[in-house]
Amino acid sequence: MITSHQPFTEASPIAVNGLPPDTLIERMPLADGGVCELALVPIPIVEASEHEAMIAELEARASSWAAAATPGGDRPLVIPLYGTHAVWSPRRAAALAAVDRLPAMRTALVDFTEREAELRDVERRIAAGLEHVDGDAPLAFGFDEQSLPRRRELASRFAEAVSLRRRLVVLAPVLERPAPQPPTLAGQLGERLRDRGRVLERLEHAGEQADLLERVYSGCGDRAAEYLTSRRHATLEWVIILLLAVEVVLITVDLLATHTP
Repeated sequence: MITSHQPFTEASPIAVNGLPPDTLIERMPLADGGVCELALVPIPIVEASEHEAMIAELEARASSWAAAATPGGDRPLVIPLYGTHAVWSPRRAAALAAVDRLPAMRTALVDFTEREAELRDVERRIAAGLEHVDGDAPLAFGFDEQSLPRRRELASRFAEAVSLRRRLVVLAPVLERPAPQPPTLAGQLGERLRDRGRVLERLEHAGEQADLLERVYSGCGDRAAEYLTSRRHATLEWVIILLLAVEVVLITVDLLATHTP
């Protein structure tokens, strides 16, 4: 589920993270259980001759700050757009822009970070589920008495697969939503983040994996139900046979008693 957050804003001393002293940082809890720090870095007004060098320095600082918290050592995304610069990683993101453009960039970065964290959490859970598929798949073909103790475990994995599929169904329209028209800074930045983060490709791949999990554990549930039904029928048949046998014995005894002088 996509989480809401109450951002905590504080001044960011240059000695702590390498960003300018007037940077503001928001800490957002995410759906995957982690926290993302969002830095809002106002670009000061300088001489035209110094502007390019200043932007390069700020971008380098923001990239180093974001990379320090990037899982797996991946380089953060750097997106220049209409005189602004966005630096994004799953755990740290920065918006570099004039003060009046920072709110629009913040909106886009918060929205994308929350949705990407939701997708990342689904991907992680799917990967954990796929580890069991090879061992559980044979139970979708045949179920026996030795498999009965695993019914609760298989039911739990089926419920998890359905939950993951539901989360993807809810998430898909949000991630696939086109940028607003006429174009806005927030809309264009969000679209570029989705493209650079390969979000739509990941969403499609996650959907295929979730379908696989659901099919495997749905099959396991069907075989388990069929086995239990078959076992109940067999038990009922043996009870009927036993009752008939008892009835035959009683009738035989009664006939013998009747014909005995």
